[in-house]
Amino acid sequence: MSPSHDDLVFFAKTAGLIWMMGFFVIVVVLAYRPSRRAAHERAARSILPGNAATNAARTPDDRP
Repeated sequence: MSPSHDDLVFFAKTAGLIWMMGFFVIVVVLAYRPSRRAAHERAARSILPGNAATNAARTPDDRP
């Protein structure tokens, strides 16, 4: 017996929802792990010109 269209739609919607929720949970856990804080800080500061210590000491008027 082959599955009907309604059965396939139900399976796709259910499995897709479970898969997407699982993927979301994994991404959130990896993004908010405390051990990754330093890497996220480095990435956030990598787009700033110069070194981070120099940029933190400057005022907005001194920045190029």
